[in-house]
Amino acid sequence: MERLMRRLTCGLLLSLTVATMVGPASTPAAVRHTAAGQGVVASLQPEATMKLWRQLVATRASSTTRVQADCRPLRAVFYAATDYLRLTTKLAANASPCADYYVSVPPLVADKTIPRPNAAPRIRALGPTFHAMAEFSFAAWTKWVATTGSSWFTAGVTARARMAAAGYDFSKGDTWVVNEASSAVRTNTGQARANLRELLRGLYEGDGTRPSRGAVFVTGIGQQTNNLGLYQTNLQNWLSDSAFWTDMSTYVSDWSQEVYGDVRNWAVPGADTATRRDYLNDYLEHVAVLAAAGPPTIDAARSFLQTAFSPLANAAWERDTAYGWTAVPVAQMASYVSAEVYALRYFSSVNAQATDHWGFAWAPRNGSGLSASEFAAQTNQILDRLAAAIHDSDQVVDPEDPGSAACGAPSENLCVGDVDGSRLNAAWQTFRVWTQPVLTFTTPPQTIPAGTPSAPMLVSLLSSSGRPQTTGVPITVTLSSSSAKGTFSTTPSGPWSPTLTLTIPAGTGTTTPAFYYLDTTAGSPIVTASATGATSGTQTETVTPGPLASVVISPKSVTMRTRASIPLTAVGMDTYGNRVPASASWSLAPSTIGKLAPKTGPKTTLTTLRATGPASVTATAGTFSATAAVRVNPGLLRIGSVAYRSRPSSVLVTPSAVDTAGRPISRASISILVRRGGRRIFTGRATTGAAGKATFAVGARALGCYTTTIRVVSARGFTWSGRTPRNRYCRR
Repeated sequence: MERLMRRLTCGLLLSLTVATMVGPASTPAAVRHTAAGQGVVASLQPEATMKLWRQLVATRASSTTRVQADCRPLRAVFYAATDYLRLTTKLAANASPCADYYVSVPPLVADKTIPRPNAAPRIRALGPTFHAMAEFSFAAWTKWVATTGSSWFTAGVTARARMAAAGYDFSKGDTWVVNEASSAVRTNTGQARANLRELLRGLYEGDGTRPSRGAVFVTGIGQQTNNLGLYQTNLQNWLSDSAFWTDMSTYVSDWSQEVYGDVRNWAVPGADTATRRDYLNDYLEHVAVLAAAGPPTIDAARSFLQTAFSPLANAAWERDTAYGWTAVPVAQMASYVSAEVYALRYFSSVNAQATDHWGFAWAPRNGSGLSASEFAAQTNQILDRLAAAIHDSDQVVDPEDPGSAACGAPSENLCVGDVDGSRLNAAWQTFRVWTQPVLTFTTPPQTIPAGTPSAPMLVSLLSSSGRPQTTGVPITVTLSSSSAKGTFSTTPSGPWSPTLTLTIPAGTGTTTPAFYYLDTTAGSPIVTASATGATSGTQTETVTPGPLASVVISPKSVTMRTRASIPLTAVGMDTYGNRVPASASWSLAPSTIGKLAPKTGPKTTLTTLRATGPASVTATAGTFSATAAVRVNPGLLRIGSVAYRSRPSSVLVTPSAVDTAGRPISRASISILVRRGGRRIFTGRATTGAAGKATFAVGARALGCYTTTIRVVSARGFTWSGRTPRNRYCRR
C-alpha cells in the first residue's frame, strides 16, 4: 500500500501541477479554467487536494468502516465538468459509510473520444466505495462515426478499448457514462434513438470478455419553463417505446436525467421548508413520477426506471445559463444544495426505494470575478456542505420527515434562503398524471414470413388506466415501421404503402379499422401507431425468411495451398435476399484434390491433399445448388533440420522435409552436398520416407567438422523454400 500511495501521489502531484500551468501566465488558474469552460483540471486547489488525498489514502489502509443497520444505502452519481478529483476527495473526507460514489472524469479536451489517462486509479485509491466513470460525449462520438464511417456499435467497442488503455478497470468498480443524450433521442428524431442504442450496446459488450453496464446523462429542460405540454407529450411517447427500454435494462445501470434546478424556483420568501421540498421534487423526480402514473403499456420503461433512474441535481455554481440559475452568494448556494439532498432523500424514503439513487452536477464557474484563492475557498464551502448533507442524512432522524438531517440540526435549518422575485413553479405537477390517452395494439405480436401479409391488426385508444377511451373528435392514426421495407394496407391484397392513415371515429369509436402489415426484410421491425393528442403505441413483430429460393457458398472462390484447410458455408436465400438456414450435401471434383468433412450440413471443411490445380465444391440443398471455385497451389516445403549420427567409418546425415505446419512430407527427393573443413567430400540424392526423412551415409574416417548444403528438393504438391538450416557436426 505504501508503494502504491507513493506512486499515485507522485503522479497526482505532477498532473495537478501541470494542469494549472497551462495557459496564459497572467490569468489565475482557478479563474482561467472555470470562467468560460476553457480547459479541464483535476483540482482548482492542486496542493491542498494532494495533501488531503494523501491523508485519506493513508487512513484507508489502516481503517475499517462500520455501517449502522439503519443507514440508508445510496448509489450517488456525479457529473464533473472539471475539478473532478477535488470533488471526489472532498466527498471521501466526509463519506457516508453506506454510499457508493460514482464520479465522471471528463475526456481529453483536444479529442473528446479519448478518456483522460491515470485518473481512475487516483479515484479508486480513496476506497472501495469510490468509482471512476469515463465520460464519453455523445456529440463527439457522432462526429467520430461520421468521420470514420464506422458503426455506432464499433464506436462503443472502441470506447471500451480506450478506457482500458487509460487505466480504467471494470473488475475494480470503474465504469463508463455517455454524456448528453440529446433531445433528439427523446423526440426520436432521425436515427438518434437507434444510434444511442447501438453505442450503448458496444459500450456494454466491449470485446465480449466482460459485459458491463454503465450510465447515461440525459439532457433535460429548465425548471423555469411553464409550458410543458410538448415536453410531456414527447416524454410520454418515449416511455411507450418498449423495445428501447428493454435494451436500456440490459446496458444501463444509471439513467441520470439532468434536472439542473433554478434557485429562483426554491428560494421563495415565506415558503416553508416542506413546501419547497415538494416543489423541488416535482422537478427533480418528474420522470419517475410520470412513469409511475403511466399506463400498463409502458411497463418496460417503468420497470427499468424503478431501479436505474438517478436524477442529476444541481451543485454547479455560479451559473446563469446551462446549469439552471445559481448566481447567488455562496452561503445561499450551500443551503440550496442541502435542500436538494433533503428533497431527494425524502422522495426515496417515502416511495420505499430499497436504495437511494441520485447525484449532482459539479461545474464551478467564477462568474463574479473572485480571486483564484477566494473562488477556491468559496467552492470548498459548497463541496463540504454537499458531502455533509449526504452523510448526515443517511439515517432517518425524524421518521415523519426523512432526509431532513441534510439541513443540519433543527436549530440550524440550513435548507432556507430567500431571493426576491422567486416563485414556486406548479407547472411540473402535471407530471403526476398521464395526460393523454394511449394508442395500443390490441392484437398480439405476430410472426410473419417475409413477403406474406400479416393477419388483421387493430389499434385501440385506451385511457391511462387501460380502459377504452372515446373522444368527441375523430382520431387520425398514422402507422409506420422501423423497417425500410415494411408496408401497410387495409386489405391483404394491397395496395401497400410505407405509412398508412386510419381514423378512429368520434363518439363511440375506440378502435381503428383492421389493417395488414407486409415486410420483405427478415428481422424484428417495430410498428408504431401515432396520433396527435395520444401517446404513441409500438409493437415488435417477427419477420421470418421466406421459402428457400437459392443457395450460395461462402466464400464463392478460394485459392489455397496443398495440405491446407478452409471452412465453407452453404447460405440459403429466399426471394428477397434474406438468409435461410440450409443443410446441404457437399461434393468435390476432382475428388483427388482433397477431402470434405462433414459431407452433409450447413457447413463443411475442405482439406487439400498433395494434388494441385483447379477444382470445385458443390453444395446441394433440395432442388438448389451452388458451386465454389477452388484453386490449389503448391504448398511450401522447408528443411526442418539436418541431423548427424556417427558410425565407425561414416557419418549419417539426415535432413527432414516438413510443411509450414511442421508435418513430415514423404516421397520428397533431396539432393545434398557435404563438406569437411570446407572441402567437398560427398554429393547424393535420396527420397524421404513416411517420417519425412532421408538418410545419407558419408564416408568419414578422417577427423574434422562437417556441414551440409541442400542443393535441390522436389516433391509432388510442394515448392521448396530454398533454404538450408544451419548445421555442423565435428568428429574428433
